[in-house]
Amino acid sequence: MFASRLKIGGIAVLLFMSTTAWSATSVNDEAVFTLGEVIVTAEQQSVNLATTVTEVSTQDLRDRGAENVAEALQFMPGVDVQTGGKGQSYVSVRGFEQSDLKVLVDGVPVYEQYFRSLDLSQIPVDSIAKITVTKGASSVLYGANTMGGVINIITKRGTATPQTDITTSFGDYGTQNYSISHGGSTDKFNYWMNYSFRESDGFRLSDDFDEHGKFGIDSSLGEDGGKRDDSGYIKQSVNAKLGYTPTDATQVYLTMNYINDEKGIPDSDWYFDNWQQWMVSLVGEHRFNEQLRIKARTFYVDHEDTLKDTDYASSDWFYKSAYDNYTVGGEVQAFWDLGSYSFVKMGANFTRDNSKQQEVLAPGDSWQDAGDFESDTYSLSLEDEITVNDWLSLVLGTSWDYYDPRKADDQPVPDSDAVFNPQLGMVFTLSDATSIHASVGKKTRFPHLKELYSTMSGGNPDLKPQKTIAYEIGITHEFTNRINGSVAYFYNDVEDLIQKTGDKKLNTVHYSNVAEARIHGVEATLNANLTERFEAVFNYTYMRTEDKQNNRELEGRPRHRANLDLRYNFPFGLLVSTQASYTQRQFYIYQESRKSPEIWTKAPDYFLLNLRLEQQLPAFAGIDSSLFLQVDNLTDKDYINVGNLMPGRNFLVGMHAKF
Repeated sequence: MFASRLKIGGIAVLLFMSTTAWSATSVNDEAVFTLGEVIVTAEQQSVNLATTVTEVSTQDLRDRGAENVAEALQFMPGVDVQTGGKGQSYVSVRGFEQSDLKVLVDGVPVYEQYFRSLDLSQIPVDSIAKITVTKGASSVLYGANTMGGVINIITKRGTATPQTDITTSFGDYGTQNYSISHGGSTDKFNYWMNYSFRESDGFRLSDDFDEHGKFGIDSSLGEDGGKRDDSGYIKQSVNAKLGYTPTDATQVYLTMNYINDEKGIPDSDWYFDNWQQWMVSLVGEHRFNEQLRIKARTFYVDHEDTLKDTDYASSDWFYKSAYDNYTVGGEVQAFWDLGSYSFVKMGANFTRDNSKQQEVLAPGDSWQDAGDFESDTYSLSLEDEITVNDWLSLVLGTSWDYYDPRKADDQPVPDSDAVFNPQLGMVFTLSDATSIHASVGKKTRFPHLKELYSTMSGGNPDLKPQKTIAYEIGITHEFTNRINGSVAYFYNDVEDLIQKTGDKKLNTVHYSNVAEARIHGVEATLNANLTERFEAVFNYTYMRTEDKQNNRELEGRPRHRANLDLRYNFPFGLLVSTQASYTQRQFYIYQESRKSPEIWTKAPDYFLLNLRLEQQLPAFAGIDSSLFLQVDNLTDKDYINVGNLMPGRNFLVGMHAKF
């Protein structure tokens, strides 16, 4: 681990030494890496208007004090950030788990290839220009496995004026964060670089935590309050982007990012002594004329981690487990503007996932191969935006998605599967201030490698893909030039839902397509720039879910969730930003120990309040700087998220400088 730190530290020094130009920085449209978008939201294409698309900007990230993608998404409508069994942070969108979503970084799918999910707390926000969440019937150009929607994390690119940001902050239990970014351009080239380091011994629990309660010292967790056991980490990341624009019609970008983490796992005796992921992608676009442009992307994502039992005793489990995974793929897209009536888009997409596993069964044993699995996914898509007249636009699209398992270790290789996913969207422009949208589309999600092959979790090679018909209808209205809002109703009937069935005591637990589910609800937002200095954003999501197999609600899906974001800029340079969130009625499965019976349990409702104060300092020698204080869970609420203990009041103090 020390060697890894030294290696990354060396890279950081090289990046720092290469920083030769310093100037004031601001994040603007020029800094957004538009080639990282599959569908460019800034163009207001009809496919974006026919369903709900929400964004988090760089300014939102800064004002809310978000440090990673999970924190960046936690106040978005229809989005619920949850904590998993390995201490990871993941999201559900309108009731769909993250494994049912497609998470992209600059258009590149990123996930742990065996589980097909990713700990979003591992991705820092330092290089992020914006995050786009597309729900419902998202564009078919995104390819396969978008049943629950698409989250695309768009990073920054170099701007015409060189710019540099440095941020440091400190908090409880040795928490310290450092980040340095620099970007700029020279003639036909532009570049962006970032290095960040984060370290903490852990987070504190609420003072109201009951050490003799359900999760206290008498439970299997043995938690006695104060600092949360096994919640420490050391995180490092490097991001770099190099762009080349030889002509106004052609641009090419090479992007690399690397994440290295060492962390404990609360609620368990496991520890990640190695967690690292790196990605490299090459994307280019050429505009042949005003009507036709073609974009192509190729990428490689590598993920490896090692999980260690810190309190090993003879059991059915392993002492160490390691994954060495990769994804390789590419896509080609063509955009053909046929004039005022038709805009045709075509896409071809290929992805290969590979997962190799090794295990050490007991201390002193050697590594043993535990599986080598591989699958290919292909997608062909066609989409047309048709402008019928001044008040009606249509979006017609379909994709052909093909899933081909290739390796199954010593298990039978499942048959390949192919599906068509058609969809239709409509946008009615009633006036300059009001529009109505409606969409319906078939969406599918192919089984993950774990669901097909896991001997420990009951893999089933005969699984069929999950599928749903996604419906949505909504209205957007601009009340004044300072106030606008939207309301949308969504409905999903999910069939062939992949879920575990069987009896643990009889050792018959396995994945199967036995379940069906219904998800529907209402999502509302209101944005108000009340004055030039005072901004208020409110959103509310009402959602009803039904697990038809077990005749109950889906786990971890709140019935009511409301968020309020208030920001005020004082004339003397003080920004006061506060976010309030209320979550009501959600259920989880509680187990006192791994072999205890599962109890369907209703989680307590909770209200959270965050606060951030940032004071701008007088400019000195061309340096713009500010001091900030950030307090999360201001009221020190003791609460749980899907059965996991969450942080009490925690704070950061820091400084931000721009050169």
